[in-house]
Amino acid sequence: MSAFSDRWAQCMQGSGFPVPTVQDANEALEFLDKLHNALENSGGADVTIGALLAAGAVTGVDEAALATLGEVATVAVGVYIGACVACMGSVAFDDLKGLFASNAVPDFVVAQLNSQGVDLGGTVTA
Repeated sequence: MSAFSDRWAQCMQGSGFPVPTVQDANEALEFLDKLHNALENSGGADVTIGALLAAGAVTGVDEAALATLGEVATVAVGVYIGACVACMGSVAFDDLKGLFASNAVPDFVVAQLNSQGVDLGGTVTA
């Protein structure tokens, strides 16, 4: 595992959630984007991860990631995404700033960070 992966996993576990193994912030964003797309395609804001998995809505992730998501099947997708983004913001802020500068951060991640008082433009607002 990479240093990013270790820090992200530690933060998520501290929040009570498992997280799939990824090597860097870019891979983490790809995972979150797939999960967010599944949520958006389901049409429900209060959908659980288990409901998405049962519907086969989470696509493009490996079996290990699906198994990890299965561990949090009863959690609302939005809650899990929020926890993932919060941990990314705390353990990989510089990485996110660089990806943001190259327009590689999905809008929902930027919005989530903004709602948590984090501005990828370089300042913390809360």
